[in-house]
Amino acid sequence: MKIITFSHYKEVTDDVLKDSYAVVIDLLRATSTMIWAISNGAKGIIPVEDISEARLLKRLDESVLLGGERGGLKIEGFDLDNSPLSYKKEAIFGKTVVMTTTNGTRALKKASFAKRIFLGSFINAKKTAEYIMKETLHYNIDTISIVCAGTEEKFTLEDILCAGYFVDLFKKNLPDVFLDDLSLASHVLYKKFENDPHEILKYSYHYNHLKKLGFEADLEFCLRKDFVDCVCEYKNLVVEKV
Repeated sequence: MKIITFSHYKEVTDDVLKDSYAVVIDLLRATSTMIWAISNGAKGIIPVEDISEARLLKRLDESVLLGGERGGLKIEGFDLDNSPLSYKKEAIFGKTVVMTTTNGTRALKKASFAKRIFLGSFINAKKTAEYIMKETLHYNIDTISIVCAGTEEKFTLEDILCAGYFVDLFKKNLPDVFLDDLSLASHVLYKKFENDPHEILKYSYHYNHLKKLGFEADLEFCLRKDFVDCVCEYKNLVVEKV
């Protein structure tokens, strides 16, 4: 099994993805928020790249909710921001959410050539990795691609740290695992800080940007591991529970 990691969505190459299962990670916060929304009963999430596209979908179907951010903050006129704590059951149960974010929704779109696309986060990593390993072995898939969303089209530390956790899970449970250099580096980083990711992330750009905006509770939420059993897949332009 080959594990290939991309540092941000602009680096993704379709020739690698087309034969692989992909895990897309935007830890702070898009994939964490989408996973939490689905686990709280959202019917589905439609990721779009542009604000104008989200608003068009709202005009076509008034029942959908609009969620997302620009610069970390709620978009004017939208129902929800990009904080997982906003996606409470009473707000989103049975609803479809159209979401646009600076990085995460673009990363999902960029991964569209993969055989299957899963959402990754610390909050559901173990359950997701278990499902992917079972499926790849059953269908003889020999490559798993980890697509980090990045921040502002650049490498971001938190996504790589989460990628390292997925690599750790795959290494422990799959035979003959080959890691590319970034997968290896992410694993080394994760093992060093697995018990306290804040210790390294407190020096990172996006972590501190969200902290300055007052999202400390989001940081705590997104850095907790494996308290969500929901596996989420991006399929036919919609994120749904597997």
